[in-house]
Formats: sequence, structure tokens, C-alpha cells
Amino acid sequence: MENVILFLFLCTIVSCKQEALEFESLVQFSRIDTMSDNGKPYFYKTHVFIVQNYSDNYQNERTVDSFAYKNRAKDLTKYAEYKIVIYKHSDKTNIPNLKKNPRDFDDYTFDNDMIYIYT
Repeated sequence: MENVILFLFLCTIVSCKQEALEFESLVQFSRIDTMSDNGKPYFYKTHVFIVQNYSDNYQNERTVDSFAYKNRAKDLTKYAEYKIVIYKHSDKTNIPNLKKNPRDFDDYTFDNDMIYIYT
């Protein structure tokens, strides 16, 4: 009986172990837009990231929240709107593929791999 409990305990520990999340800035889709209203400019910034080793769980949610908070723009008051958008890494949502096939971003990534938007 002790062997069964030890085995289950070890299985639980091994199954809980997860690789650390890795974030990459997706510069080619990050942007600053400017709109004018009665001659006054308004700036809208979007910063895009890809996260590797992501799975949907509470620990990862907290890690992503912390990352977004720590990586927000230092000059937030400059923008009428500021967004951080995070996509999960996949066979199509990765920097080498999106550099070769930028249309995959609109055709696949936006609909299938977006996991968080912070505004």
C-alpha cells in the first residue's frame, strides 16, 4: 500500500512540473497609431507578445498578469489607449513563421492563438 501511495505522489509531482513561460516581443505587429480630433493628436499603442510553454491554468494566468504589469509602457499617460496583446506560441504563431508568412497573423493567429488583451 505504501508503494502505491508513493507512486501516486511521484506521479502528481511529475505531472505538476511545467516549463517556465517564455515571452517574445512580436515587433512586426506592435504599433503606434495616431488620430487627430480638432487638431489635437491622440496616440494608440499596441504591444504584441508571443508566450511559449503556455497552458491554461491559474499559475500561468498569474505569470502572464505579472509579465503584462511589469512590461507596460513607462509613459502610459501619453496614450489615449494602450494595449498589450498576448498570443500563445504554435506552429503558425512564432516569429520565424510570421516573418515568412505575415498573412498567417490575420488568417490564423488572431483567431486561434490570442489568449490575453490588456487595455
